[in-house]
Amino acid sequence: MAIPDDEGTSYIFYKSGDVLCVMCVAVVFMWMCLSSMSKARENVKVKSNVNKFKELLILKMGFKSPSDALPFYDLDTTTVMKLAKCIEKDKATGFCENRLYYIAERIKCPPAILSPKLAKRDFIYTMSADWLENSLKVLLEMGVPGDRILRDLWVLKYHPTTIRERLQRVKDTGVKNLYPWMVRCSENILERSIQISKDAKSILGDSMSTQNYLANRLNITTETVEDMCVKLPALKTIRVTKLKSFLDFLIEEGFPVHEIADKPRVLTASQTTVKQRLEKLRKMGLQYINLNILCRSRKDFKKYCDIFESTIK
Repeated sequence: MAIPDDEGTSYIFYKSGDVLCVMCVAVVFMWMCLSSMSKARENVKVKSNVNKFKELLILKMGFKSPSDALPFYDLDTTTVMKLAKCIEKDKATGFCENRLYYIAERIKCPPAILSPKLAKRDFIYTMSADWLENSLKVLLEMGVPGDRILRDLWVLKYHPTTIRERLQRVKDTGVKNLYPWMVRCSENILERSIQISKDAKSILGDSMSTQNYLANRLNITTETVEDMCVKLPALKTIRVTKLKSFLDFLIEEGFPVHEIADKPRVLTASQTTVKQRLEKLRKMGLQYINLNILCRSRKDFKKYCDIFESTIK
Protein backbone atom coordinates (compact mmCIF):
# COMPACT_ATOMS: atom_id res chain seq x y z
CA MET A 1 0.00 0.00 0.00
CA ALA A 2 1.38 3.45 -0.96
CA ILE A 3 1.62 6.32 1.53
CA PRO A 4 2.91 9.64 0.22
CA ASP A 5 5.06 11.76 2.45
CA ASP A 6 5.30 15.57 2.51
CA GLU A 7 7.59 15.53 -0.51
CA GLY A 8 5.29 13.26 -2.50
CA THR A 9 7.42 10.10 -2.05
CA SER A 10 5.39 6.86 -1.66
CA TYR A 11 6.34 4.04 0.69
CA ILE A 12 4.79 0.58 0.19
CA PHE A 13 4.05 -1.97 2.93
CA TYR A 14 3.24 -5.57 2.00
CA LYS A 15 2.67 -7.28 5.37
CA SER A 16 -1.12 -7.37 5.44
CA GLY A 17 -1.33 -9.20 8.77
CA ASP A 18 1.03 -6.85 10.51
CA VAL A 19 -0.08 -4.09 12.90
CA LEU A 20 1.99 -1.70 10.84
CA CYS A 21 -0.25 -2.39 7.82
CA VAL A 22 -3.36 -1.42 9.80
CA MET A 23 -1.71 1.82 10.89
CA CYS A 24 -0.72 2.53 7.29
CA VAL A 25 -4.30 2.15 6.12
CA ALA A 26 -5.52 4.53 8.81
CA VAL A 27 -2.89 7.13 7.88
CA VAL A 28 -3.78 6.92 4.20
CA PHE A 29 -7.49 7.31 4.97
CA MET A 30 -6.86 10.34 7.16
CA TRP A 31 -4.64 11.92 4.50
CA MET A 32 -7.32 11.46 1.82
CA CYS A 33 -10.04 12.96 4.06
CA LEU A 34 -7.93 15.98 4.96
CA SER A 35 -7.05 16.53 1.30
CA SER A 36 -10.75 16.41 0.24
CA MET A 37 -11.78 18.78 3.04
CA SER A 38 -9.07 21.23 2.06
CA LYS A 39 -10.26 21.27 -1.57
CA ALA A 40 -13.87 21.66 -0.49
CA ARG A 41 -13.00 24.64 1.70
CA GLU A 42 -11.15 26.25 -1.21
CA ASN A 43 -14.17 25.76 -3.53
CA VAL A 44 -16.61 27.19 -0.96
CA LYS A 45 -14.30 30.16 -0.41
CA VAL A 46 -14.07 30.88 -4.15
CA LYS A 47 -17.84 30.52 -4.61
CA SER A 48 -18.49 32.72 -1.60
CA ASN A 49 -16.19 35.41 -2.98
CA VAL A 50 -17.95 35.24 -6.36
CA ASN A 51 -21.40 35.52 -4.75
CA LYS A 52 -20.28 38.51 -2.69
CA PHE A 53 -18.93 40.21 -5.80
CA LYS A 54 -22.19 39.56 -7.69
CA GLU A 55 -24.20 40.79 -4.74
CA LEU A 56 -22.14 43.98 -4.63
CA LEU A 57 -22.77 44.55 -8.36
CA ILE A 58 -26.52 44.04 -7.99
CA LEU A 59 -26.65 46.43 -5.03
CA LYS A 60 -25.11 49.10 -7.27
CA MET A 61 -27.65 48.52 -10.10
CA GLY A 62 -30.22 50.86 -8.58
CA PHE A 63 -33.01 48.46 -7.63
CA LYS A 64 -35.54 50.10 -5.32
CA SER A 65 -36.54 46.97 -3.44
CA PRO A 66 -35.12 43.48 -2.74
CA SER A 67 -38.03 41.87 -4.60
CA ASP A 68 -37.15 43.83 -7.75
CA ALA A 69 -33.53 42.68 -7.56
CA LEU A 70 -34.16 39.06 -6.58
CA PRO A 71 -34.46 37.53 -10.12
CA PHE A 72 -31.05 38.97 -11.08
CA TYR A 73 -29.30 36.85 -8.44
CA ASP A 74 -30.04 33.81 -10.62
CA LEU A 75 -27.85 35.20 -13.42
CA ASP A 76 -24.19 34.28 -13.69
CA THR A 77 -21.61 36.82 -12.56
CA THR A 78 -20.43 37.61 -16.10
CA THR A 79 -23.96 38.57 -17.16
CA VAL A 80 -24.47 40.68 -14.05
CA MET A 81 -21.21 42.53 -14.78
CA LYS A 82 -22.43 43.23 -18.31
CA LEU A 83 -25.80 44.54 -17.12
CA ALA A 84 -24.16 46.65 -14.42
CA LYS A 85 -22.03 48.36 -17.06
CA CYS A 86 -25.10 49.05 -19.20
CA ILE A 87 -26.92 50.58 -16.25
CA GLU A 88 -23.93 52.80 -15.45
CA LYS A 89 -23.91 53.97 -19.07
CA ASP A 90 -27.65 54.79 -18.92
CA LYS A 91 -27.03 56.81 -15.77
CA ALA A 92 -24.10 58.66 -17.33
CA THR A 93 -26.11 59.59 -20.43
CA GLY A 94 -29.15 60.56 -18.39
CA PHE A 95 -31.43 58.00 -20.03
CA CYS A 96 -32.66 56.32 -16.82
CA GLU A 97 -31.53 54.87 -13.50
CA ASN A 98 -32.56 51.32 -14.39
CA ARG A 99 -34.47 50.12 -17.45
CA LEU A 100 -36.71 48.00 -15.23
CA TYR A 101 -38.38 51.12 -13.88
CA TYR A 102 -38.31 52.91 -17.22
CA ILE A 103 -40.25 50.13 -18.96
CA ALA A 104 -42.52 49.48 -15.96
CA GLU A 105 -43.60 53.12 -15.98
CA ARG A 106 -44.21 53.15 -19.75
CA ILE A 107 -46.34 49.98 -19.83
CA LYS A 108 -47.98 50.63 -16.44
CA CYS A 109 -46.74 47.44 -14.83
CA PRO A 110 -45.50 46.79 -11.25
CA PRO A 111 -41.67 46.43 -11.31
CA ALA A 112 -41.81 43.24 -9.25
CA ILE A 113 -43.86 41.56 -12.01
CA LEU A 114 -41.65 42.84 -14.82
CA SER A 115 -38.35 42.04 -13.09
CA PRO A 116 -38.31 38.21 -13.62
CA LYS A 117 -39.06 38.71 -17.31
CA LEU A 118 -36.30 41.28 -17.77
CA ALA A 119 -33.77 39.07 -15.99
CA LYS A 120 -34.44 36.37 -18.61
CA ARG A 121 -34.15 38.83 -21.50
CA ASP A 122 -30.93 40.69 -20.83
CA PHE A 123 -30.85 42.01 -24.41
CA ILE A 124 -33.21 44.74 -23.19
CA TYR A 125 -30.34 46.19 -21.15
CA THR A 126 -27.76 45.90 -23.92
CA MET A 127 -29.78 47.38 -26.81
CA SER A 128 -29.36 51.08 -27.50
CA ALA A 129 -31.44 53.50 -25.47
CA ASP A 130 -32.85 55.12 -28.62
CA TRP A 131 -33.94 51.75 -30.01
CA LEU A 132 -35.71 50.78 -26.79
CA GLU A 133 -37.36 54.17 -26.37
CA ASN A 134 -38.65 54.33 -29.95
CA SER A 135 -39.82 50.70 -30.05
CA LEU A 136 -41.89 51.23 -26.91
CA LYS A 137 -43.17 54.54 -28.23
CA VAL A 138 -44.39 53.02 -31.51
CA LEU A 139 -46.08 50.05 -29.80
CA LEU A 140 -47.98 52.30 -27.41
CA GLU A 141 -48.86 54.86 -30.10
CA MET A 142 -50.29 52.07 -32.26
CA GLY A 143 -52.52 51.00 -29.39
CA VAL A 144 -50.81 47.83 -28.18
CA PRO A 145 -51.73 47.51 -24.46
CA GLY A 146 -48.95 47.31 -21.89
CA ASP A 147 -50.02 43.88 -20.63
CA ARG A 148 -49.54 42.44 -24.13
CA ILE A 149 -46.07 43.97 -24.38
CA LEU A 150 -45.28 42.47 -20.97
CA ARG A 151 -46.18 38.99 -22.23
CA ASP A 152 -44.10 39.38 -25.39
CA LEU A 153 -41.00 41.47 -24.64
CA TRP A 154 -39.17 39.94 -27.60
CA VAL A 155 -41.00 42.44 -29.80
CA LEU A 156 -38.63 45.13 -28.48
CA LYS A 157 -35.82 43.55 -30.50
CA TYR A 158 -37.49 44.68 -33.71
CA HIS A 159 -36.65 47.99 -35.28
CA PRO A 160 -39.22 50.75 -34.59
CA THR A 161 -39.80 51.20 -38.33
CA THR A 162 -40.58 47.51 -38.76
CA ILE A 163 -42.97 47.59 -35.80
CA ARG A 164 -44.85 50.58 -37.22
CA GLU A 165 -45.09 49.20 -40.75
CA ARG A 166 -46.34 45.78 -39.60
CA LEU A 167 -48.95 47.11 -37.19
CA GLN A 168 -50.13 49.78 -39.62
CA ARG A 169 -50.76 47.10 -42.28
CA VAL A 170 -52.97 45.21 -39.84
CA LYS A 171 -54.67 48.38 -38.63
CA ASP A 172 -55.52 49.42 -42.20
CA THR A 173 -57.65 46.28 -42.56
CA GLY A 174 -59.89 47.46 -39.74
CA VAL A 175 -58.42 45.29 -36.98
CA LYS A 176 -58.56 47.14 -33.69
CA ASN A 177 -56.91 44.63 -31.37
CA LEU A 178 -53.18 44.65 -32.11
CA TYR A 179 -50.68 42.17 -30.64
CA PRO A 180 -46.86 42.02 -30.55
CA TRP A 181 -46.90 38.67 -32.36
CA MET A 182 -48.15 40.51 -35.43
CA VAL A 183 -44.71 42.11 -35.61
CA ARG A 184 -42.76 38.89 -35.02
CA CYS A 185 -44.71 36.42 -37.18
CA SER A 186 -43.76 35.37 -40.70
CA GLU A 187 -45.18 37.14 -43.74
CA ASN A 188 -47.44 34.18 -44.56
CA ILE A 189 -48.96 34.11 -41.09
CA LEU A 190 -49.50 37.86 -41.15
CA GLU A 191 -51.25 37.68 -44.53
CA ARG A 192 -53.46 34.85 -43.28
CA SER A 193 -54.32 36.82 -40.15
CA ILE A 194 -55.23 39.88 -42.24
CA GLN A 195 -57.44 37.77 -44.52
CA ILE A 196 -59.24 36.21 -41.55
CA SER A 197 -59.85 39.70 -40.15
CA LYS A 198 -61.26 40.86 -43.49
CA ASP A 199 -63.56 37.84 -43.67
CA ALA A 200 -64.73 38.42 -40.10
CA LYS A 201 -65.45 42.07 -40.84
CA SER A 202 -67.51 41.13 -43.91
CA ILE A 203 -69.66 38.91 -41.67
CA LEU A 204 -69.95 41.10 -38.59
CA GLY A 205 -69.72 44.56 -40.08
CA ASP A 206 -68.32 47.35 -37.93
CA SER A 207 -70.34 46.90 -34.76
CA MET A 208 -71.66 43.35 -34.32
CA SER A 209 -69.83 40.92 -32.02
CA THR A 210 -69.49 37.17 -32.52
CA GLN A 211 -71.96 36.57 -29.68
CA ASN A 212 -74.49 38.89 -31.28
CA TYR A 213 -74.04 37.06 -34.57
CA LEU A 214 -74.64 33.67 -32.94
CA ALA A 215 -77.74 34.99 -31.17
CA ASN A 216 -79.16 36.30 -34.46
CA ARG A 217 -78.48 33.06 -36.33
CA LEU A 218 -80.05 30.87 -33.65
CA ASN A 219 -82.94 33.24 -32.88
CA ILE A 220 -82.00 33.48 -29.20
CA THR A 221 -81.03 36.32 -26.88
CA THR A 222 -77.46 37.46 -26.23
CA GLU A 223 -78.03 36.54 -22.57
CA THR A 224 -78.66 32.94 -23.64
CA VAL A 225 -75.45 32.99 -25.67
CA GLU A 226 -73.56 34.31 -22.64
CA ASP A 227 -74.90 31.41 -20.58
CA MET A 228 -73.75 29.02 -23.30
CA CYS A 229 -70.23 30.50 -23.15
CA VAL A 230 -70.11 30.03 -19.39
CA LYS A 231 -70.94 26.34 -19.78
CA LEU A 232 -68.80 25.96 -22.90
CA PRO A 233 -65.76 28.30 -22.64
CA ALA A 234 -64.47 27.05 -26.01
CA LEU A 235 -67.45 28.79 -27.58
CA LYS A 236 -65.93 32.17 -26.71
CA THR A 237 -62.83 31.64 -28.84
CA ILE A 238 -64.47 30.36 -32.03
CA ARG A 239 -63.74 32.61 -35.00
CA VAL A 240 -66.87 33.97 -36.61
CA THR A 241 -65.73 32.63 -40.01
CA LYS A 242 -65.72 29.07 -38.62
CA LEU A 243 -68.99 29.69 -36.82
CA LYS A 244 -70.73 30.84 -40.00
CA SER A 245 -69.40 27.89 -42.01
CA PHE A 246 -70.44 25.41 -39.31
CA LEU A 247 -73.93 26.86 -38.91
CA ASP A 248 -74.48 26.90 -42.69
CA PHE A 249 -73.39 23.25 -42.87
CA LEU A 250 -75.63 22.04 -40.03
CA ILE A 251 -78.68 23.90 -41.36
CA GLU A 252 -78.08 22.51 -44.87
CA GLU A 253 -77.89 19.02 -43.35
CA GLY A 254 -81.39 19.49 -41.95
CA PHE A 255 -80.79 20.42 -38.34
CA PRO A 256 -83.20 23.18 -37.20
CA VAL A 257 -81.73 26.21 -35.43
CA HIS A 258 -83.65 25.48 -32.21
CA GLU A 259 -81.96 22.08 -31.99
CA ILE A 260 -78.51 23.63 -32.54
CA ALA A 261 -79.32 26.19 -29.84
CA ASP A 262 -80.35 23.35 -27.53
CA LYS A 263 -77.11 21.40 -28.18
CA PRO A 264 -74.45 24.07 -28.84
CA ARG A 265 -71.56 21.77 -27.86
CA VAL A 266 -71.46 20.57 -31.47
CA LEU A 267 -70.17 24.01 -32.51
CA THR A 268 -66.98 23.46 -30.49
CA ALA A 269 -66.16 20.25 -32.38
CA SER A 270 -64.30 19.87 -35.66
CA GLN A 271 -66.58 20.45 -38.63
CA THR A 272 -64.67 17.84 -40.62
CA THR A 273 -65.13 15.23 -37.89
CA VAL A 274 -68.84 16.04 -37.54
CA LYS A 275 -69.30 15.70 -41.29
CA GLN A 276 -67.54 12.30 -41.37
CA ARG A 277 -69.57 10.98 -38.44
CA LEU A 278 -72.81 12.24 -39.94
CA GLU A 279 -72.08 10.39 -43.18
CA LYS A 280 -71.20 7.19 -41.28
CA LEU A 281 -74.39 7.22 -39.18
CA ARG A 282 -76.56 7.79 -42.24
CA LYS A 283 -74.89 4.93 -44.08
CA MET A 284 -75.70 2.74 -41.09
CA GLY A 285 -79.35 3.65 -41.59
CA LEU A 286 -79.85 5.93 -38.60
CA GLN A 287 -82.81 8.20 -39.25
CA TYR A 288 -82.72 10.61 -36.31
CA ILE A 289 -79.25 11.82 -35.29
CA ASN A 290 -78.66 13.56 -31.99
CA LEU A 291 -76.15 16.41 -32.35
CA ASN A 292 -74.50 15.44 -29.07
CA ILE A 293 -73.56 12.07 -30.59
CA LEU A 294 -71.57 13.85 -33.29
CA CYS A 295 -69.27 15.58 -30.80
CA ARG A 296 -68.56 12.66 -28.47
CA SER A 297 -65.03 11.39 -27.89
CA ARG A 298 -63.66 8.94 -30.43
CA LYS A 299 -64.02 6.06 -27.98
CA ASP A 300 -67.61 6.93 -27.04
CA PHE A 301 -68.62 7.45 -30.65
CA LYS A 302 -67.23 4.03 -31.64
CA LYS A 303 -69.03 2.44 -28.70
CA TYR A 304 -72.30 4.09 -29.80
CA CYS A 305 -71.86 2.79 -33.36
CA ASP A 306 -71.05 -0.73 -32.15
CA ILE A 307 -74.17 -0.82 -29.98
CA PHE A 308 -76.36 0.48 -32.81
CA GLU A 309 -74.98 -2.08 -35.29
CA SER A 310 -75.52 -4.92 -32.83
CA THR A 311 -79.20 -3.98 -32.42
CA ILE A 312 -79.97 -4.06 -36.14
CA LYS A 313 -78.41 -7.46 -36.82
